[in-house]
Amino acid sequence: MSELVQFVVLQRSEKWVVKSRELERAFGDRRKAIHCAVELANESGKNGKPALVLAGSRHEFAPVWTFGKDPYPLARSVSRRLAKIERPKLDRRLDRPSRRAG
Repeated sequence: MSELVQFVVLQRSEKWVVKSRELERAFGDRRKAIHCAVELANESGKNGKPALVLAGSRHEFAPVWTFGKDPYPLARSVSRRLAKIERPKLDRRLDRPSRRAG
């Protein structure tokens, strides 16, 4: 059995980063970072390297998508799992549209 490739989504300052081995990509919001991580993990799995996407904050990460186990593209069940993962306060501010009067 081959080694499981991990794609980790984490927050760094005001950016969300997808990391795996030598790969690192930055995004403006968490949702885009997770979708990219799932796409990369799916491609890895199709190439014979099973993959897992982990997301979280600080030192606590939870699996959000696994090649061969979870549907691709992302399904509502995965979205519900993502909603249960605690997000830092900064993320909440970035994900909400501004309520400033224009």
